[in-house]
Amino acid sequence: MGDGKDAADSGAPSKPRRDVVKLAEGIVNLGPNEFTRSVMHGVAQLLTQRENPLRLNLFAVSIRIYLDHLMDALAPQAQVEACRWYKLVKGQDKPVRAQRLAYALHGGFTEQEITELTGIEVKELLDEVIAAYQLLNKHVHGRDETIVRDGEEQDAIIEDVLLALSTLLEEYWEFRQQITAAIVDRFQSEAVDAFTRETVEDIDILATHHTVDWVGIDEREVVMIDATYIEYEVTGSIGVTLIYGSGSDRARGDGAETSEEFPISLRFRMPVDHPHDFDMADITRAVDTSSWFDNGEEDDEDGPDDNVLIPSPF
Repeated sequence: MGDGKDAADSGAPSKPRRDVVKLAEGIVNLGPNEFTRSVMHGVAQLLTQRENPLRLNLFAVSIRIYLDHLMDALAPQAQVEACRWYKLVKGQDKPVRAQRLAYALHGGFTEQEITELTGIEVKELLDEVIAAYQLLNKHVHGRDETIVRDGEEQDAIIEDVLLALSTLLEEYWEFRQQITAAIVDRFQSEAVDAFTRETVEDIDILATHHTVDWVGIDEREVVMIDATYIEYEVTGSIGVTLIYGSGSDRARGDGAETSEEFPISLRFRMPVDHPHDFDMADITRAVDTSSWFDNGEEDDEDGPDDNVLIPSPF
């Protein structure tokens, strides 16, 4: 049994309601990187050692390691300090937990900017995440200094910690997704406009001229938000008319026009303090025109494919 330290604070823990090993296994994929996932795998293995009197102590140490690396992965100190909104809290020499959690949610954007862009009140989300972290920290604190030998009592404490950790991670991913999805929705039309305004070299080489008829978006994703930049990517298809020869050539029947569709991928990298200014964006475009150059070798035995379009020399 324990030394009574916890019972004096919060009473004897209730019996666990869930299998703590399965709880730990369920948290593995919520980790942001391979290290945190490996640590949680190790936690699940540790929890099978029910005869180990130091099982709870080793669990608490493992969770502390997990939390340290979780915070480093989601909010590197240097990135937090590089944010425009960051100010050193009096009496501290580095970012405090609330500031790091804020960075984890919205990077270098200010709370006001996120609200203006998405309509989401970030403070409400942040308060929930901070509360989840504080609850988790409360459950973990001091467990590495108290020996609890009873297996059921260990499991009750472990269950509280794992449930708090699961809540923290699930809320983080849910809220982060809300913010990033709203940002992508906000910029989609501007991204497509920026793409169609400029000549696409991959298409230029296919014909004398071309026009962009439509751009269809299949997937949109924020790839990264750090202290100074946001990167997001859209994938889909582009419909173009390929034009061979001049207007007079086509009038004489010497030119040609054909409609084609190609897969596209666009990535935009923009300063977080000018998210609306696409003139400042670093835009990477990729148009997959490989189908146009398919020489049809697989069809040679059966003769030419009547559906293959041969570009006009004009």
